[in-house]
Amino acid sequence: MNRGRRAQNLWAGLLWVLVGLVAVGGCGLWKHRPKPPERFVKVAPKKIPRVTDDLFEEGLERALEQSLVYLHRVCDFRTLELNGRPVSKERVRDTVQLFLERLRQGRLNERTLAQEFDWYTPKAAAKTEPAMLITGYYEPILSARRQPDEKYRYPIYEPPPDLVRVALERFPFVKLDPGGVRTLVGRVEGRLLVPYYSRKEIDGDGALQAKGTALAWLANPFDAFTLHIQGSGLLQFEDGSLQRVGYAASNGHPYVSVGKVLMEEGAIPREEMSLQRLREYFAAHPERTAELLGRNPSYIFFRWVEEGPVGSLNVPLTAGRSVALDGEIYPKALVGFLQGTLPDPRDNATMNTKPLSRWVVHQDSGGAIRGPHRLDLFCGTGPSAEQVAGHLKAPGTFYVLLKKEPPPSH
Repeated sequence: MNRGRRAQNLWAGLLWVLVGLVAVGGCGLWKHRPKPPERFVKVAPKKIPRVTDDLFEEGLERALEQSLVYLHRVCDFRTLELNGRPVSKERVRDTVQLFLERLRQGRLNERTLAQEFDWYTPKAAAKTEPAMLITGYYEPILSARRQPDEKYRYPIYEPPPDLVRVALERFPFVKLDPGGVRTLVGRVEGRLLVPYYSRKEIDGDGALQAKGTALAWLANPFDAFTLHIQGSGLLQFEDGSLQRVGYAASNGHPYVSVGKVLMEEGAIPREEMSLQRLREYFAAHPERTAELLGRNPSYIFFRWVEEGPVGSLNVPLTAGRSVALDGEIYPKALVGFLQGTLPDPRDNATMNTKPLSRWVVHQDSGGAIRGPHRLDLFCGTGPSAEQVAGHLKAPGTFYVLLKKEPPPSH
């Protein structure tokens, strides 16, 4: 009986949300929106970069196959515009299929790449800024327990039962700005949808303790912070067993970079900022842990994953090939070519760099990856991958490939 009443209240709350959205239509949602600016430059065939793959095509075929798995099963693929022209699921799928065929045929040469694909690159935000800022992420291996004790007392949660997601695109009467918010996340309070609990409310105030949704417990709040930032991880339990967790949902709050907060304070010089440097700061200032982590209201919920790590397309990621991009700008599963520099993991002392030049695929997303000029490269699992990902922050160039469309018939 109580369960039915809660469900009735939930639907009543959502109904009031929709009524509110219709009501605010006259306050701007129905107004004509200006055409969004062109974010990309079409690359002339003579200016297509010289293509070399520093991974010698290792893992590329697997990554492309995973993109096709996603494209064949997805039903709600969002068609995006690239310089005013729609990029549908069918065009992305045809691009990936053609690219995979040419890879298997050994025909990814300059002539084929120029004749059969259109190349685009994002416009630089300013003359002094890079066309793409490349960062890295990885899958950590973390010690965990299935039940809390005096040491392991920092939980990671699965999505709680009162977490509600509203996909605004399902409501055609709601006019959305290009690049604007398309999903609301919250919880029903009475008959009203309100924002879900923030990180401070969850970690500091114990807002989820009574819900029984903890998957496991970690020994260090920085480990939990790392897991939230990376989005997936391997948990090692006391019996030696390993279990993988992956991203399941977020609380819908905006992401705030703790590293940026510390740089603005002058606590860590900008040129020294890295995941490793951040870990050192937290270890030296445990009294600031709760306050600093609370500055980031965004919170991630996890699920058990059999094969992975898994990105936002719900397919396994490929180290060195899978990248996270802004899904509001870049069509999911697309093929791209990335150039820049990469920290050399063989040189831990000075972290000298080496050239980065490889094919990549868009198979993930991230709270900090916003806009056309941000790209996060998945660097793999474990300590070696952490060394690269933690120090990777470099300018680069990124190209999007799309299969050429046939000329219009007259």
